[in-house]
Amino acid sequence: MDWEKQVVRRVMEGAGEYPSVQLQCLLQRLEGCPEALPHIADAIRDMGHWYERHADELEAEGRRRAGGAEIITLQD
Repeated sequence: MDWEKQVVRRVMEGAGEYPSVQLQCLLQRLEGCPEALPHIADAIRDMGHWYERHADELEAEGRRRAGGAEIITLQD
């Protein structure tokens, strides 16, 4: 089965305003299907890479807005 075309695309098309929530629910349901597990792992890794890139972009935007100043992590 071509998971990207048959499953993921359909979920994303019907997801409306919150596609990430719909996709997460789909992945959780598919965890019961052994043949889906490698595809789920790939999708989770892809999502992780996207979040890393997004975080890098946000940090860069923060530096730009701060005039190039160093951004430090606040501790609790």
